[in-house]
Amino acid sequence: MAGFSRKSQMAFSTVKLDGISVVRAVAGAAILTACAAVHWQPLLAVFVAVALFVGTFALFHSRATQKGFLFVLGVLLAGYAFLGKGLAYLPAPPIFVGEVALGLGLLVLVAGGRPGPALRLPLSWLLVAFAFLGVIRTVPYLDEYGVLALRDAVIWGYAAFAVIVAQLLLEVGWLPRVPRIYGRCVPWFLAWVPIAFLIQLLARDLLPVLSAGSQRVTLPDLKAGDISVHLAGVGAYLLLDLHKISSRGRNVGMVIMQWTCWIGWLVGGFMIAAWNRGGLLAMIAGFVVVLALRPSRGLARVAFLAVVLATASFVFNLEIDVGYSRKFSAEQVAANLKSVVGGSEDSQLEGTRQWRLQWWREIIQYTVFGEHFWLGKGFGINLAYDDRKQATPDAPLRSPHNGHLTVLARMGVPGFALWVLLQGAFAFALLRAHFLARRARQEWWARVNLWILAYWTAFMVNGMFDVFLEGPQGGIWFWSLFGFGIAALGMQKRDRKSWGVAQASPTRT
Repeated sequence: MAGFSRKSQMAFSTVKLDGISVVRAVAGAAILTACAAVHWQPLLAVFVAVALFVGTFALFHSRATQKGFLFVLGVLLAGYAFLGKGLAYLPAPPIFVGEVALGLGLLVLVAGGRPGPALRLPLSWLLVAFAFLGVIRTVPYLDEYGVLALRDAVIWGYAAFAVIVAQLLLEVGWLPRVPRIYGRCVPWFLAWVPIAFLIQLLARDLLPVLSAGSQRVTLPDLKAGDISVHLAGVGAYLLLDLHKISSRGRNVGMVIMQWTCWIGWLVGGFMIAAWNRGGLLAMIAGFVVVLALRPSRGLARVAFLAVVLATASFVFNLEIDVGYSRKFSAEQVAANLKSVVGGSEDSQLEGTRQWRLQWWREIIQYTVFGEHFWLGKGFGINLAYDDRKQATPDAPLRSPHNGHLTVLARMGVPGFALWVLLQGAFAFALLRAHFLARRARQEWWARVNLWILAYWTAFMVNGMFDVFLEGPQGGIWFWSLFGFGIAALGMQKRDRKSWGVAQASPTRT
């Protein structure tokens, strides 16, 4: 190679290295494709072919692939918010859209070739430690439970989305775009929520069915608790005026849109509050975080509209009967609030509350004070059946209606302690970053930190009352938000030295 310039030699070495990588990718994909053909899973073979294309493209065009994946993930998250559980069953078993996105995200991440800034943050190492312990409590049960073990393990498995999102946002520099794009989706979401909820209640038989059997999943299939978390995020976004600070200027149209959004939010929030206790608490928790740390003038607007709605409900005895045991009325909202602390006169509300509390006490008894202290019961076993809460192991309920106690039951006290440490460290880091940004008069960052914290709080609260973090529509959203938070913390840590000079929001890209 004496006749080549140094630049040519470097280019040749790069091509040679990329060629080896391509050969490895082709060989690996060929093996996986052959396995898929042996097991007669054409859909899996198609997925492998797509993964081969994405992996090869990512080796040569990593930045374009990173941007493409972030766009695809954004569409997927919007789909989960608008369509709920129904989207999770597409395209067809054994391939699901969430797992496809996870596989492609890992391919794009690996194609980057080097550990990025996200993995150098202490919070990321806590996340890796939690996932590693999850692996230890899953692998021994794969032979016995197979896919069921992997299904239960998504509560830690989807944590990969946090690493993927954090890494790609920091490398591509798209983090400032996220609040602006989110704001554009807010009016559409608020208009869609009451429509979709009523369609599911009044015309569910007319919706397309994606999965029959013990679970009848339709499209859309929105759960009240899931909607409440996003309503909490939207409410925090509006209270913090992020729709103003992320846009150019202020005009009459924006003011009208803001009032319209709050009316839509109150209508959707009223429906959720009457239908689901956990959802009601999730919305309240999100608001409390914002109002405790950042009292907003927008609260007067919300309070005024809420008082008008509540007064009209009581004076005119507004009540919507959709044929279920619970109705949309102010009395039902009051009953749900009362049942949270006990003493409700509604036998159904009090019965479900006592059933959950009894199961949670049993989990604490056989972990904190029992034989499963160190390891838990692992991932794969049906907790509802093993804890004698249902008659057969094939019933759809597999975990208690509390994601935090699911971690305790399956990973033992050490796993639960690591979970609490991880979540606590995340919340503390956001609080610290919020106050540092306020001190430096970095208004945009201060509000974004608080928005993430309020959204995270709603996830934590709803996860206490529902099988939420254990599913794709909740788990992928939660860990993606977690990754967004890690990226925000990392970017602020990098730019903090310049805050004494520049006091504007991050550069829009």
